[in-house]
Amino acid sequence: MPRLGIRPRASHPASAAAMRNQPGEWLLVITYHSSQVADSMARSIRTGDQRTGGVYQPPGAYEARTEPVDDGTAVYGRYTGPPTP
Repeated sequence: MPRLGIRPRASHPASAAAMRNQPGEWLLVITYHSSQVADSMARSIRTGDQRTGGVYQPPGAYEARTEPVDDGTAVYGRYTGPPTP
C-alpha cells in the first residue's frame, strides 16, 4: 500500500484574515487525508478553539464545514461575525 504524501500545514492566521476580508464567502482552509481530522478541525474553527492559535475568535463568529474531495476531505470556513475595521 503506497504511503500518502505530506501535505502543507494550514496557516490559520492567514485563513482567518482572508475570511474576515470576504465575510460570508466559503474559503478553503486545508484538505486532510482523514475525514475525522477534517471534522475535528472544522469543530475547532467553529468554537474558536486554541488548537488553531485562537485566531477564529470570538467563538461562533466563523462557520466551518467539510466536503469530500478526490484526495481526502476539505475544510471550508467563512466569517459570519460582526464587521471588522
